[in-house]
Amino acid sequence: MAEAQYRRVKKKLTALDVDRARFHSQNPVATARVIEWADTECSGLALRITKREATWLIRRRDSTIRIGTCNEISLPLAREIAKKTRDAAKRGRNLKTFVERLVALSTNQYEYTDSWKEKIDLEFADAIADEGSPLGRRWVRGEHQATWSWLNLTDRFLEAKLPKLKRSYRPEYAHYLRLPEFAAIANVLVKDLDIYDLEGVRDRMLKKYARSTVSRAVRQGREMLTWAWTYHIKDAGLKDCPFEWWTRWRVEYKHQVRTRRPTIEELARTMVLADEFRNLAEGEHETYPGTVCALWMAVLTGQRTGSLLQMRQNRLFDPDRNLKLRGWKIANWSSEEMKGGRDGGRPHSLPLPPRLLRTLARFQAQQPRKSEWMFSAKRSQDRLTQSALNLLMYRLQGRAYDHRKKNKPARPGKPGPKPAPKAKVRRNLFAEFGIKAWTLHDVRRSLTRFLDDNRLGGAASAILGHKLAHEKMPEEERMAEVTEIHYNSSQRILLKAEGMKLWVDAILDACERERFNIKKQSARQSHLRMPSPGMVPDLPPRSRTKTQV
Repeated sequence: MAEAQYRRVKKKLTALDVDRARFHSQNPVATARVIEWADTECSGLALRITKREATWLIRRRDSTIRIGTCNEISLPLAREIAKKTRDAAKRGRNLKTFVERLVALSTNQYEYTDSWKEKIDLEFADAIADEGSPLGRRWVRGEHQATWSWLNLTDRFLEAKLPKLKRSYRPEYAHYLRLPEFAAIANVLVKDLDIYDLEGVRDRMLKKYARSTVSRAVRQGREMLTWAWTYHIKDAGLKDCPFEWWTRWRVEYKHQVRTRRPTIEELARTMVLADEFRNLAEGEHETYPGTVCALWMAVLTGQRTGSLLQMRQNRLFDPDRNLKLRGWKIANWSSEEMKGGRDGGRPHSLPLPPRLLRTLARFQAQQPRKSEWMFSAKRSQDRLTQSALNLLMYRLQGRAYDHRKKNKPARPGKPGPKPAPKAKVRRNLFAEFGIKAWTLHDVRRSLTRFLDDNRLGGAASAILGHKLAHEKMPEEERMAEVTEIHYNSSQRILLKAEGMKLWVDAILDACERERFNIKKQSARQSHLRMPSPGMVPDLPPRSRTKTQV
């Protein structure tokens, strides 16, 4: 006779039934693989018996909630939890969270602080399980525990650390400490952690992220543990920890120093390609004019993309008459918008020559909508993002995200992954026109080398917003610390203007030459792809013979 797969019985459960269920789960002799006893004394409560364990469940029409095993939860406690869960459902509570809190309270899963020991009983369960109540918020913050868990430590560390960082950098810093892989140790007490727990998290991250990302997450995690050991040794439960053992938690990674300096011809050729070839793949939208404009301005100004893209329309000022810069504008960034080192960001001003302003106006005239930002996004009034600019560089090199590696989730009612879309084919314009791969940050090294060769190294430092030590160098090549937001002596506007004019003229002159060469090469390639009658296919005109003519 075939073994039954499932059997459900309704009965009034007793302590003897619980003992029988525990026995059957440890010594499987039941005729069914799964036995479920529904308690008639408490509506919704059920005892599920498998060949591995006997578990209390709360059966509802829309969900099933697990309470715990018979070894952890007694019959009276299971009935009490089921009754309170029914009441909590009427108040719109998150029932899974509610039951988890009730079980934690009733089974003493935590080492509670002295202020919580007398308060914790089932009468306070509803308030504690409600994350919107004062007690619930205190529970989420971990105030009920005598020592911190990894999640509590992360919250406390970020509360202390983030106010010391620049506002724009805070979300990025917090992101690395809240990667999903840390969930495996979220509820582990800091005092119970060991190097194997941390290495397990590191190894899981290495399977999903780049080594640079994992190295940064691990480095911040070590910093967090050191902070707890130094300033909150009692709260973290590290009073018996003699040394910082977590310093051995590392990733084998070496930062690569970039030395690439694209030539002026390569920079200009890339700018012209981005302008001429707006449609980079069949069936794909054209490159947005604001994105092309941002690429041109990144090369012409040499500014970091993070600061450049925060440029606003109302932050272009007329220069002081004493500077004798007729037709120029002075762009302005606050200290919050500039990248800062240990001493934080510094205000920065940059003179823009008339030739650059005319180029900027040409691209802005192509943008369909007006915005407060100099480089606005395509579908909103927000500013352009760095990812859009980086994606343009990838597309010019024929690189694209392969959607076939990660299918979209199944739609409701239609299980199974959706078919992967057909991969888009792009031309590698960098290889086609002889450009070595470069990044937007490489422009800063090219600008520095160009102005150094023209005896204007100090102007390069001033344009790029660097802070230099007062070395023994000529006054015209020395940059003072930037301490004010406008164009006074500390901003060295005239020195910057001299370097900017030289650099902008060199780039735009090269753009004119490269535009002519690119059109000429494109026409020649088009001619080769469409041979004229009488010509041997795929052979240039010079290879024709008299007989072929």
